[in-house]
Amino acid sequence: MNTVIRLIIYGLLIFINGLIYYFLHSHFYFMLMIILVTAPFISISMAVILRKMISVSVEAAGTGMNNEYGRQNEKIYFFIKVNNPSIFISLDSMIEIEVSNTFFDTKGSKLISFPIRMRKGFSIEIPLVPTLPGIVNVKVKKIYIKDLMSFIKLRKKIDESAEAIVMPELITGYVYDRTALEQGSLESEESSKRGSDFSDVQEIREYIPGDKLMSIHWKLSAKRDILMVKDRASMSDKQMVALPELCNIDLNQLAMILSGTYSLVNQIVEDGTTVRLMYWSMNRYEYDSARIDYKSDLDEAFARLFYEKTYSDMNEASSHMASVHPEIKSYLHIYSEGDRLSFVIKENG
Repeated sequence: MNTVIRLIIYGLLIFINGLIYYFLHSHFYFMLMIILVTAPFISISMAVILRKMISVSVEAAGTGMNNEYGRQNEKIYFFIKVNNPSIFISLDSMIEIEVSNTFFDTKGSKLISFPIRMRKGFSIEIPLVPTLPGIVNVKVKKIYIKDLMSFIKLRKKIDESAEAIVMPELITGYVYDRTALEQGSLESEESSKRGSDFSDVQEIREYIPGDKLMSIHWKLSAKRDILMVKDRASMSDKQMVALPELCNIDLNQLAMILSGTYSLVNQIVEDGTTVRLMYWSMNRYEYDSARIDYKSDLDEAFARLFYEKTYSDMNEASSHMASVHPEIKSYLHIYSEGDRLSFVIKENG
């Protein structure tokens, strides 16, 4: 509607200028007539060229203490850059972005207005505070470019995106019964004993890609000018099994399960107990598991978990345990009942 009104007004200007020139025969009004007639074509041509040459890139900024993961309810940043190698500009352009959480399957769209500068384009920082953990994806879907005289608005489809992995909110101060949790453990081979007591070191060898940095013998490495690793003796240890339900009946319930699992496992690991984190994979229809010795293991496990597909049965994961893993005698089942989070030791079978 605004474009139509603008065209009518511009047409009236040309008409009035033509009348003045007709009666006065002035060279000034003749030149003005030429400018008024050709200016829209020049403006539209510049916008068409600009639309063809422009490009967009999206980048997720490093977040968290390790510059890799974000945290629920804390700021994360995305950077969108509109690249313009041409000499043409646009004073009124817009980009359409879609913000989604692929794990929770939530999304929303937003339009952002900005000017496009000559040979620079435009850069914008987008701060987000994710209220849910998972994979936050920012995608630029379209860019709209108006010509300088605002007669037309050109659209260009864009398919550029970036994602940031957001860890659940870390709740400290969980009080748990260590004796009860040890009922949900199984015998396993411990190959990376936690702590600073190195009496279980079997030998020292050269570093192999994949070894944990915490196992590096820094003093000996400095002397030999090559990374050396403390290879610990294999020893029997109890490993607790934690099984959260990735049930999506309610987004808040699922967020509570993730936050509770993340916080409790982190606290147990900090207290020196190894945890085997298991969850039911709807993608492969089998259990996936990760051994958690350190917090970095927990982050890596959750980063992988967020690519899984959720389900609608609050007992989906526990219902397969007896048939798929009969060797596990008991485990810690983590699920939600309404607005209450439950940690229950379940006998397997």
